[in-house]
Amino acid sequence: MRAFLFSLMIIVTVASFAVEGVALPKKVLHFNFDDNNAKDLSGNGNDGKINGGAKVSRGALEFDGKDDYVGSSALKVRTTDKSFTAIGWFKTSEAENGPLWMWGDNANPSASGAAEAPVGWRSSTKKFSAGFYIGGHKYADADKDYADGNWHFVAQVGDKDTGYLYIDGKQISSAVAGYVYASNPYFLIGARTKNSGSEIDNVEYFKGFIDEIMVFDAALSKKEIQDVVAQWNAIYPSGKLATTWADLKE
Repeated sequence: MRAFLFSLMIIVTVASFAVEGVALPKKVLHFNFDDNNAKDLSGNGNDGKINGGAKVSRGALEFDGKDDYVGSSALKVRTTDKSFTAIGWFKTSEAENGPLWMWGDNANPSASGAAEAPVGWRSSTKKFSAGFYIGGHKYADADKDYADGNWHFVAQVGDKDTGYLYIDGKQISSAVAGYVYASNPYFLIGARTKNSGSEIDNVEYFKGFIDEIMVFDAALSKKEIQDVVAQWNAIYPSGKLATTWADLKE
């Protein structure tokens, strides 16, 4: 992971990072979990806290599915009429799993009074999905679970009236719901903020690996997301995306 980050530093600025000359919006939050901490690398001071027994293993944060999670401070993102993007990497073999991340009004699992938009696995289909909320729970669904023991890149994009799910750089699906919160939300990784009634937050904790979490205060375009993935693949160009990231993590 450090080799990747050193290479990426070539294209990093304080306000934004560029991929092949394309400037991306400013990051609100960035965790890489190096040194077993959740220090915010975006420069915004949104440091998080690693809880339970979560620990760095093979360069990524491993969650045991029992009590591990990472909680952020309240973020200035995803509020009324504002777009957002959350991206990260995950690896798991469990399709009956807790969410990769979720948004709420509290930094502790199952403690939020208001919570929404989990990303993970729907209980009814056992397939991967990004949740959104406008007058009810909405889902941008994948056609499989991606719980195959390989690394996958995921992006949850809220563009006002439309929400998008990207996996491994490809736009998989969308939902008629992009705006998802009315106040500065907390960002919980590896656990649910509340059993909100969404089909994605039935299980409380995630089991598997998560790495390189970033949150942006704008909706990344399809090209911008593809450029991010292309940059990672350009650094480690051997084989398909999941294999490339797995090789990096070894």
